[in-house]
Amino acid sequence: MVDVINWAINDAPLAQGCSSEAGLAAAIGNFDGVHRGHQKVVAAATEAAQRNNLTSAVITFDPHPREFFRRDDAPFHLADRREKDRLLSDLLDQSAPAKIIHLRFDDALRKTDARHFISHVLVSLGVRHLFAGINFAFGKERGGDFETINKIGKDVGMEATAIPLLVDDNTAVISSSRVRAALQAGDPESAAVMLGRDWAVTGKVIKGDARGRSIGFPTANIALGSLQFPAFGVYAVEIDLEEDNGRIRKIGNGVANIGIRPTVQNRGVLCETHLFDRDVDLYDKRLLVRLKTFLRPEQKFSGIKELTHQIGLDAEKARQLLPPFSFS
Repeated sequence: MVDVINWAINDAPLAQGCSSEAGLAAAIGNFDGVHRGHQKVVAAATEAAQRNNLTSAVITFDPHPREFFRRDDAPFHLADRREKDRLLSDLLDQSAPAKIIHLRFDDALRKTDARHFISHVLVSLGVRHLFAGINFAFGKERGGDFETINKIGKDVGMEATAIPLLVDDNTAVISSSRVRAALQAGDPESAAVMLGRDWAVTGKVIKGDARGRSIGFPTANIALGSLQFPAFGVYAVEIDLEEDNGRIRKIGNGVANIGIRPTVQNRGVLCETHLFDRDVDLYDKRLLVRLKTFLRPEQKFSGIKELTHQIGLDAEKARQLLPPFSFS
């Protein structure tokens, strides 16, 4: 029921016109990681849609503005686009039509001032009620805020509601930046608390050099690409498979090394995952490797024998930490 749409400023309007009764109750933001604070904003939009007979929607930016303005930044995404769409779809009302709109962040959008963003962009998308975190700003040089929307929006049948930022037990605001920092510190447990789920490396399994299989620990390898690099090292993990119909199915526990493999040839930053107790051909399959516990930093060994011994120790430790997996 969720329609995923790509839209840019010069595209035809999605809405038939502001006189139409149909319209969107939309959450807007970058939603990188879709953490618990983001979930609160989407929930507010979905509840308003149900209450006022509107269509629930999420408006997000593609590429992320940080990519547009700081193109030399290190990878920082907490979710790739496919995973982001899946997470947002799960939050929207599945019993009625809903939309995820990827608004292209390009030079035309960068130059759009706040007034034009409301009267052209939001109206063209069909927005009637907009929801965002209380610190949301938009338009050229971030010149617009909630007061701007509610002032200009009166003439086009639009209103905006600011959602208070979600804080944790220590009254610290939950943010994508804090999730990234937790991952970089080797603390996936803290990241999971802020996300409301485990953080996962996602992507298709690529061909490796079969070195793991030759030493008794075959691995499924995923390139991190634009994903945030967590602390390099070894993790106890749970592995999910995304099936052809889009459903997610857990296939087992395992141990994963994330890093550059200093003992053998450096092939860039990889997540190399060894699945316990089964030998499954996962090549070209899309996996979610969910980080549970950081076991140790990545290190260079004197040779394959020492590396193999350490992998065995890592695997045993991961087995002890993870709940048993039922193959039924």
